[in-house]
Amino acid sequence: MDLPYPVRFLPLLLLGATSCSVGSTGQFTSLAPAESCLTGTVFSVGTDFAPATILRLDAGGESRITGNREDQIRFLTGAVVTVCGPVTTDARTIEVQSFELRAVDGMTAYLGTLQEIDGAWQLKPDGNGVPVPLSGVPDQLREAEGSLVWVAGTWADQAFSVKSFGLMGRS
Repeated sequence: MDLPYPVRFLPLLLLGATSCSVGSTGQFTSLAPAESCLTGTVFSVGTDFAPATILRLDAGGESRITGNREDQIRFLTGAVVTVCGPVTTDARTIEVQSFELRAVDGMTAYLGTLQEIDGAWQLKPDGNGVPVPLSGVPDQLREAEGSLVWVAGTWADQAFSVKSFGLMGRS
């Protein structure tokens, strides 16, 4: 029995349609947690045997800080920081991959390596950040040249006037 011309090609069309759709159902989907940034005040809790670092969020609530930068952030207890990294689905834990110091004692603050270049002091942030020109650098802070420090203060005449500072460790 001879089939009409269009019906003769129906099996080939069905084969072509199914072969095109076979690969589309097996697409790869990444399940890696999304990176987020959270801003809040750092608190150190726990004991010497089981310390923990908490970020009390500006928007309310708290997140536990984990990751390689936790010890460094814990040193900034009481400061306002922005931390970035993967967050658990319930936003109760963030594995910090980077952070930025925002404020200490209500003053604008920066974190970086203290440098003197041609008689002028500056703070060089980690990475590709722009150096912060400093003024009013006290003698005690000058002794920490080459160290990782935080400075807090105010901007005046295109330089950051240091009102408070702290030593984080050698770079």
